[in-house]
Amino acid sequence: MCGIIGALPFRRSGLDVSRNLQSLHHRGPDAQSSWLEPSADVWFGHTRLAILDLSEAGAQPMRDETTGHVIIFNGEIYNHLEIRRNLLARGISCRGHSDTETILRGYGAWGTAIFPRLRGMFSLALYDASTREVILCRDRLGIKPLYMGRTPHGAFVFSSEVCALLPLLGSKISHQGVAAYLQRGCCPHEELLWDGLKEFPAGCWGVINSQTSEIRYVRYGPLEITDTTEKDLSDAEAPKEVRRLLEDAVSSHLQSDVPVACFLSGGIDSSVLTALAARHLGEKKLSTFSVGFMEGAFDESSFAAEIADIYRTDHHHILLQNDEQLAFVSRAVEAMDLPSVDAINTFIVSDFVARNGFKVVLSGLGADEIFGGYPVFQKIKIIRMLAHLPRWVGKLRGCPEKMRHLLDDIPSEKDGEMLALWCRRVWPGYKLRNLGFDVPPFVREPTPVLRDTMAELSWGEISHYMRDMLLRDSDAMSMAHSLELRVPFLDDPLVSRVLSYPERIKFNPHRSKDLLLRATQDIIPQRIWDRPKKGFSLPMRQWMMNPLRDYCRDGLEIVVAESLVAKANIERIWNDFTHARLRWSELWALVVLG
Repeated sequence: MCGIIGALPFRRSGLDVSRNLQSLHHRGPDAQSSWLEPSADVWFGHTRLAILDLSEAGAQPMRDETTGHVIIFNGEIYNHLEIRRNLLARGISCRGHSDTETILRGYGAWGTAIFPRLRGMFSLALYDASTREVILCRDRLGIKPLYMGRTPHGAFVFSSEVCALLPLLGSKISHQGVAAYLQRGCCPHEELLWDGLKEFPAGCWGVINSQTSEIRYVRYGPLEITDTTEKDLSDAEAPKEVRRLLEDAVSSHLQSDVPVACFLSGGIDSSVLTALAARHLGEKKLSTFSVGFMEGAFDESSFAAEIADIYRTDHHHILLQNDEQLAFVSRAVEAMDLPSVDAINTFIVSDFVARNGFKVVLSGLGADEIFGGYPVFQKIKIIRMLAHLPRWVGKLRGCPEKMRHLLDDIPSEKDGEMLALWCRRVWPGYKLRNLGFDVPPFVREPTPVLRDTMAELSWGEISHYMRDMLLRDSDAMSMAHSLELRVPFLDDPLVSRVLSYPERIKFNPHRSKDLLLRATQDIIPQRIWDRPKKGFSLPMRQWMMNPLRDYCRDGLEIVVAESLVAKANIERIWNDFTHARLRWSELWALVVLG
């Protein structure tokens, strides 16, 4: 994993090479370098976290001496060896063994047709020496970040992180962006926090003219959903197919020239990953990491220890003491590239993994989205019924606060994607209006062909909540520690296939993630998979009422000082929180914003 940054025309960008590369140092502390094409006035910068091909042959920016093309790349391509074999069959050889070089040579052979062939997580920039154009590309699910904007003098700039671009853009905080952030608890990709700052779309490549710096998008995503008919697949065959795809995903995600560790919370997803990775490694011991809390209700360490014992992993467990909580939380918020009500748990465990000398870790992120692990999947009939209630019901006098929150902002379209967005709100519309904000609309994402409501729900969670919060936060929090986080459950073939299955194969109203459990219940003990979903959560309300109380007040005071929310509103919000009339996430969204 690495950090990338670029500008064209470079002379009009205002970019300070040393300062801007240094701002991405945490993403790539092993090396940093840059490249300039004077005639086209194109500049690329790169900070390297060496994972594959640790030699100079894997260094970036990387130039193809035959074509003159240059690439900077952030991510991992899990099928790059297969692509190399195809290149060799065409008589094209490589100098080293990095996936970056595979893409560069592949572009020389196939042009932009290389991008749909890539299976992995990535964002990249490529200078085409023959056309003098710059091409940006991002993976189908948006696992790896890529941001862009225009400087006051009209230069096009892009980077892996917002922090590297803001000094160049001179952007102001957007009132509409604040509203969108509060509504969702994260910055939705269609409306970031600053004017003029944009996120490069997932599943696209874009061609930028080096003379005009205008960009033209070509969409190759989001996913290719294979058609699965009822007669093609039996209830017994589906778990076998999922198991095969899972085995392949974990195996490919273990490719590395440095050791790979695994998060192990004790839940189903991390337990499945640990079991599959440990079995694949054989005699080579897997290292696993978990975090526990003094608050017993949030501690799953006994389940993690059980899995670690079964698979004889080199297990590391840290029990977070009360006096460490404030330090970890404030460091995590400082490391955020964009504000979020989540992320702190990933920061804590990433810190622990990195301090033990690892550069790569596997995470169970994505399993809930594709296998239906969230409550919305089990309660969809009730949710749809509520979504059809008249809007005036939530405005009745005496309507409980919880019901009023739920019945606000009911979308006019009631397909799975829109209902998933509706259920994920942090601040409902009536509360935003009370603060003086307009209520942002729900924006639909380009969607693959989906067969039923459950697939629509999955896509809604994948393309909004997961991309905008979970993936962005995981990238920022892990890379703050120079740690590459990999997500095997989001392997393209696995996601595409599971989304294609009919509802009857994937979902059991009496058991969450039924298909995943049927595919893996022989490798994890029943005590793990036969218990209610808990999730890797933190005791945030307790922390905010006690050790983080002053920290919260400080953040709220900044929100007032920046004229984002009136002081009287903040005092009312704080009072509601202390009297348990406000969810912790609503208050925390304002604290983090500050």
